[in-house]
Amino acid sequence: MVQVLRVSVFASLFLLAGATAAHAEDETTASPAAVQEESLRLPVLVALIGGGARFRNIHLEVGDGTGGSEPRTFDTGAYFDFGWHLLIRPAAARSPRASIRAIAIQIDGGSGIGLEVQPAGTGISLKTNTWRLLGQFGYLYPINRLQVGGFVGVGGDVFTIDLNSVLPSSSIVYVRLGPAVVYDILPSFLILRADFGLRLPFFYGGLEDAYGTDGSGVGLDAALTLGGRVPAGFTYAFRFGWEYYHLRFAGPTTNVPAMGNGAEGSDHAVTFQFLFGWSL
Repeated sequence: MVQVLRVSVFASLFLLAGATAAHAEDETTASPAAVQEESLRLPVLVALIGGGARFRNIHLEVGDGTGGSEPRTFDTGAYFDFGWHLLIRPAAARSPRASIRAIAIQIDGGSGIGLEVQPAGTGISLKTNTWRLLGQFGYLYPINRLQVGGFVGVGGDVFTIDLNSVLPSSSIVYVRLGPAVVYDILPSFLILRADFGLRLPFFYGGLEDAYGTDGSGVGLDAALTLGGRVPAGFTYAFRFGWEYYHLRFAGPTTNVPAMGNGAEGSDHAVTFQFLFGWSL
């Protein structure tokens, strides 16, 4: 009886040790696979193209040279906006380290070509074109279904309009920085992303020429994107974007005659887009 008990205890200990070793081996061999599976959840390349509706309103209180001011408003109404988005993660499929896979490069752009608008109070129709481009370097660290980080970059917003006495053509160039958050509601199939940014303009183009070389401003933006991708690679996104600038100009102008003696006001836009494309 004692011998049988000893054998039973030995067998139990042996089986327990074997199970423990097997469990440790499973964890060791599973780690690279888990890392690989996690890395595959982050696409190396996302390329989207599409369009939607964009609204833009520019309102300035312009100095009239006698100590007063006059309002000048430019409202585009709704127009078709062509947009694109490119996101590159150079190490998404190469490195087992999340801190390396988080590195990202992003380029966004949009344009409205051949627009015809009527500045408030003029009764005339003007042809207008707009272009915008933003290139950024960023970091989106993956934590299970969540990605957190931010981006910093340089962008430009070009606005061309027929010669008129209300508003000049302009080119605003700015530095942008801000946080970004991505959450996989349904992994890969349904993804929610939120971006917020601070814009610091350092070049104003024709606005300084027209209203005063002492120009200053600050901008804000926000974007909410709902999208996803399928294993075959097809990718889609619905995006809502908001952009706002507060602008101020004073000092001498380089245009003779000037369009105004100083100015202060806002430039804001709202965009709704549907984008589709491919991811790798």
